[in-house]
Amino acid sequence: MSSTSTTIKHKTTCNTLLFQKLLNLGDGVSPFTLVLDSLEQRGEPLIQEFGRRAKISNTKIVFISFTTPYCKKPLLSLETSLFINARRKSPNLLRDEIHSHLVVSKRKDVDAKNKYILFFDSLIPLASSHPQELSSFLTSLLISPSISLLAVYHVDIPLPCSTTPYLPGPLVILNYLATAVLTVSSLAQLLSRKRARDRSLPDPLFGLEEAKEGVIVGQSDPIIEKGLVVNMELRKRSGRGIVEDFVLAPSTPKAASSIIPLNEYPAYVSIPTFTNVESQDPSTELDMPFNLNLSEKQKRDRDEVVLPYFDAQKESGNDGGRILYQM
Repeated sequence: MSSTSTTIKHKTTCNTLLFQKLLNLGDGVSPFTLVLDSLEQRGEPLIQEFGRRAKISNTKIVFISFTTPYCKKPLLSLETSLFINARRKSPNLLRDEIHSHLVVSKRKDVDAKNKYILFFDSLIPLASSHPQELSSFLTSLLISPSISLLAVYHVDIPLPCSTTPYLPGPLVILNYLATAVLTVSSLAQLLSRKRARDRSLPDPLFGLEEAKEGVIVGQSDPIIEKGLVVNMELRKRSGRGIVEDFVLAPSTPKAASSIIPLNEYPAYVSIPTFTNVESQDPSTELDMPFNLNLSEKQKRDRDEVVLPYFDAQKESGNDGGRILYQM
């Protein structure tokens, strides 16, 4: 194995360990983790993985609901310790209510039983109603090293036009504040684009990208692989960012979840199998009104054609290139 391959393998292994530590929300990894999802791929499987690991580590989850009604609490994929309804509440009132339920210490040597995850099911309502207070509100919740923020932002939902054109948008502010950004995408659609690129074809479009009336969510090819693609962008204290793509296979009652780097996923790195091009009719794929194939007689006539050749590099090469015909 070459030194370059060894370096890439070592880097991928280190990034995988960092992603595992991020999912565990270890101390000092990421105080504010932002999950970006869309209509094509919801972030619920990733949130469920955060909740499963939080349960193992006895971390309390405070569910701050902007879009989830209280009646659906038993159906949540997270085992929450506290459910706070944040609808129609000002940022100051919501902040005071959250602080009143937290029992934390500002010391660095925090006991494990006092760890909290403040989970926001959607930041769209807050970004729509109070965009200018978004930054100050989120940072005011981190009053202790034992508190971690985990928030979901739906990138496909449009926001009202800003009254101040020079103010950065909420998504720009959130990307700046977050110490870790996890962007989820569909594994089936990514594999479809990969197969198209392997055949030098344009990438297929899904959902809103198709620009078709009535099409909101794209329909991808059915595949056996189950999971989602997570793009991790982890910002370290030094300012250096770590970017890596992973395939997350959610846990099932029979098997635990698995995390595989995208460049090691079998269905992604496998060599595509191409059909015999000579046996296909090019006019059928190019939608041409005429046939580009040659008949058997035309192929025999083509093989019998005698082409001229130059002998300029032989003797008397200075006389110029003479065209000779071999009869």
